[in-house]
Amino acid sequence: MKILTPAKINLTLEIVGKRSDGYHDLATWMLPVGLYDTLEICVEKEQSFASNVPELEGNSLNLVMRAAELFNRTVAVDAHYNVRLEKKIPIGAGLGGGSSDAAATLLLLNQLHGSPLSTPELDGLAAELGSDVPFFTHAQSSWCTSRGELMEPREFPRGLWILLAKPGFAVSTAAAYRAFAALPTFQKRGREASTPWGRMRNDLEPAVFPKYLLLRVMRDWLAVQPDTMLSLMSGSGSAIFAVIRSQSEGKLLRTAFQQVFSERIWTSLCRLNPEALES
Repeated sequence: MKILTPAKINLTLEIVGKRSDGYHDLATWMLPVGLYDTLEICVEKEQSFASNVPELEGNSLNLVMRAAELFNRTVAVDAHYNVRLEKKIPIGAGLGGGSSDAAATLLLLNQLHGSPLSTPELDGLAAELGSDVPFFTHAQSSWCTSRGELMEPREFPRGLWILLAKPGFAVSTAAAYRAFAALPTFQKRGREASTPWGRMRNDLEPAVFPKYLLLRVMRDWLAVQPDTMLSLMSGSGSAIFAVIRSQSEGKLLRTAFQQVFSERIWTSLCRLNPEALES
């Protein structure tokens, strides 16, 4: 069985407190993006994993394999899987690729085994795997709180586009939150931007930007372009996004961005909050 797994952005990311379990309490608006990995799983006699990304291995560090192991343990099956993962969502970008792949693994395996788990049960397993994983079991515009695993649907318009840009380096989520914790209180708030959907910000920007200066430069350049409705870092980075109204405006913005910052920086122009999966 095969499934497409979408990326996400954080339209806003507010860190509202520190929890007793070591995580942070968040208030974030997450939206799916029309950029997809492709995950294919079938039952086999022996476990195997293959990907177009050489550094991904089929071990316990791989969220897909951890999701498969958790599913098997929960439903008490002794099954082995042939897993093939074609990645288009860059790693370490704050776009949720690994979390999306993990959620897709749970959904696929539930189908393969005759749907033994209900949607709430799948959501519970997803939350065990990571804070962003439950979002991807539904992949719809959602206001997410607690660690990010508590969700309520929130309306967002269709038809908008998004330009994603990621330099050739990743940002560690754990390191970003450690840097945030070390900031003085008056710096623990991202720069707010006014949009048609309210005031948006990313509170991890002040923690990440001092170490990765290029990300601030990219965000600031995109933010002042006439076609940009909003530009922020997504999640803990290193991807920066710009929301635009149309594909044609996005193509012009992408060309201008590449002329300023070089074509060697990865970019992708996608639908924001797509209505259905795109191949």
